[in-house]
Amino acid sequence: MQLAFPAGYRHLLLATLLVAGLPLSARALDAKFEIAPQQLTRKAPAASAPAGPSHAPASSAAPSPSAPSRAATSHAGTSHAGTSRASEKHEGSRETVRYTVKPGDQLYRILAREYGVTGDRADRLVRETRQLNHLSNVRGLQVGSTILLPAGMAGSHRRTAARHVASPARRSKTVSRRVEAAYQEETPGVPVSPSVAAGSTSPGAPLLPLRLSQALPDAREVWGRLVTAPAAPNDRYGYLSSTFSLSLDPDRYPLLPAQDGGSILVDANGSLPPLVKSLILEKNPKLRIVNEDPDNTRRFYRSLLDASHFYSFEEDFQVYLGADPKITVRADFKIEKTPESLAKQDITLLNVDNNRPAVPEGLVKMLAGSGFNLIEANRYHVEGKQGEPKVLYQVSEKEPTALCDAVLDALSIRPQGELNLDLYAGDNLGIRLEVPVDRYFEIRGQRYVVALFRDDPVMYTLVRLLETKGYKVIVLQKGDDLAQVADRMLSRMQIPARYREQDLWSLRDVGYGVKLAGTMVREGENGRTVFITDKKVDPLVQELAEANGYRMQTR
Repeated sequence: MQLAFPAGYRHLLLATLLVAGLPLSARALDAKFEIAPQQLTRKAPAASAPAGPSHAPASSAAPSPSAPSRAATSHAGTSHAGTSRASEKHEGSRETVRYTVKPGDQLYRILAREYGVTGDRADRLVRETRQLNHLSNVRGLQVGSTILLPAGMAGSHRRTAARHVASPARRSKTVSRRVEAAYQEETPGVPVSPSVAAGSTSPGAPLLPLRLSQALPDAREVWGRLVTAPAAPNDRYGYLSSTFSLSLDPDRYPLLPAQDGGSILVDANGSLPPLVKSLILEKNPKLRIVNEDPDNTRRFYRSLLDASHFYSFEEDFQVYLGADPKITVRADFKIEKTPESLAKQDITLLNVDNNRPAVPEGLVKMLAGSGFNLIEANRYHVEGKQGEPKVLYQVSEKEPTALCDAVLDALSIRPQGELNLDLYAGDNLGIRLEVPVDRYFEIRGQRYVVALFRDDPVMYTLVRLLETKGYKVIVLQKGDDLAQVADRMLSRMQIPARYREQDLWSLRDVGYGVKLAGTMVREGENGRTVFITDKKVDPLVQELAEANGYRMQTR
């Protein structure tokens, strides 16, 4: 039996067979154009009467039967170029705002860029927006279509939009000023957080003040001396594209040059949202973000040095200059900018610990002469420390008795010289035997005699017999130097001090020190500290000693 079909039915049958033969993937629609079947029968809400020239004509409120996909994703209204919003009542007097979809838009991006809404609040508003517009896909918005946004998220933006069409950069600044002004009304005199001013925090969250560290401008000044390379030309604070606009406050987010030609963005309070970081890093591949508190100076500068990509840097580096005296300079960081820095004697020392005073200018010049350029962050200068009196006593004498006089003078003891002491005085024996001594003095009720041995055994025996009469005898030898004279005298006087190479002050306290051979005497009675040395004290050592509380005295 032969069946005959009308011509129209034959074409329909042929089309059906062709479609059935195609793979399933070829028949599937792009997700952003898919429409739930139940939405085709849902009526679009009626638009309210136009409120002004920026609203769409009332005749365009109903969806066009010839464009079902557009009716499912947009509402009636004709917008001007750029972004145009108008308020209307929707679904039971709910106030909404019209928004024209631009290339690259999706709901989360619109909320973050236009209103500064992120986080949980953005999730809730996205659900409301999908219900208002009957959207099944938050990313598949049709460019040029108009959607309705809940007016509550916009606040005063709705009134601003009705007056003019703003560019992305101008709109971002307007939002920042408005949010900051509202914050200052509640907390006068407190700086607003940049994350709030940039609109990156949820309006429902509390607005917290940002603590701006004074260390930031100090770090910028120090970094300008350390790294002379300019920032890369594509690194800047403002970013403007067809999809977003972004600007950062340079005082709160300093941009520093890196040694390798890149840049470092300092986010001291960690207030940059992840979305902003992602946009910045995508725009600037050679940008690094540092999230350390500048008040923790050691960790902060360590992060900056690491991000700057120097050839090398080392912490807690020490430089030794000279032998006796031996000067030590301790630096928080030693930096080699290039592989040739060491060979060219172009080493940079960086001090950042603000609890220590500045290195005296004379020592800075000496370091420079040895190939070390010293940079210090916010150090304080001192003329000389206040506190217990300290004396640096330099002895140039060579003869033993003169050295004895120098030690006694340093200790503020005034001896009597070249006396004859009666060995039997007070014994009432009718005998007088006098023994010559070179020096005699008394301290703390005790009698001391100093005698120089002159190769006379009888004389030596008589001097020793003075000990049986209650004298403390100190015998010096010909050729004794200061170390031998000081050790014999101080040991006999029971003063705990020895001649040796030692630090004049703590290296840890000030960041530099002087090690010198001599005797350090700390007197308990008057609180004095006396350092006695026979080494040459050059002007630089004297300058460093005076900066650390010493008074110079010579003999």
